[in-house]
Amino acid sequence: MSDESEPSEPVVHGALMGGFAQACVNLNIVAGRRATALLADIDMGRWFPLSKWMEIERMVGESYANVEPIRLKLGIEMMTLWYHHGPGKALIHRGADFLHFQTGSHGIASVIRGPREVVGSFDLAEFDSERGHAVIRSSTPFDKTIERGVLIGGVMAPGDLYYVDVTNDGDPNRLVVEFH
Repeated sequence: MSDESEPSEPVVHGALMGGFAQACVNLNIVAGRRATALLADIDMGRWFPLSKWMEIERMVGESYANVEPIRLKLGIEMMTLWYHHGPGKALIHRGADFLHFQTGSHGIASVIRGPREVVGSFDLAEFDSERGHAVIRSSTPFDKTIERGVLIGGVMAPGDLYYVDVTNDGDPNRLVVEFH
């Protein structure tokens, strides 16, 4: 698949898959032999079926009784790796830049492709730098706790902010970001 073509089935970029795999290694997350086998052939330059991502995400969920802290840490670690070992530094210079990168689903479109009704969107809906407040609207198929971690990790990665928190109380698709 070329970088410009729209796939008929949703796909995830190998950089995101590789980031997930490396985050699992860095955080000593064990999800069994099936997860190891699924992550073994990750080529950072290829696209993979979204179903493969979902299977790995499901396996991590089945491996832990209290999986929410693990998912949050996975999202944070994935974005730390994306920033420090991927294209992040070239794209994002301040924590707020990461939030603006989400405008028009630009951020998510760099790592997931497919029909919009399947892949959803991840959009910056509100931004107030004086209050340190932003709102992201998400309709993606990804786990929302991982998405919270992605936002925390992406906003913290440049190192210019000392506090970031993301909540989605009440509406799981409305991610409220507080940053200072």
